[in-house]
Amino acid sequence: MMFQLLGPWAAGQLFVPAGTIIDGNDPMWNGNPLPLPMPLNAKALDQDAYDAMVAWYTPHLIDNFLHLLHYARGIQPKKGN
Repeated sequence: MMFQLLGPWAAGQLFVPAGTIIDGNDPMWNGNPLPLPMPLNAKALDQDAYDAMVAWYTPHLIDNFLHLLHYARGIQPKKGN
């Protein structure tokens, strides 16, 4: 479950720069644990990452706003109702 930040992320006391690749199974940056969920500016790099973003944000974004999620080529996005 891999993500790439498309913009910087202020994660608590940490500032994670744009372009950083994060393993969502063990989210760390420079040896520091990162909180979940990933921010909306995180690009899902695999299907598991996309499915996690949908699970994290669907209660907040509802189907009509799932287009706000970023994902890599080859990922099958959830179809809105």
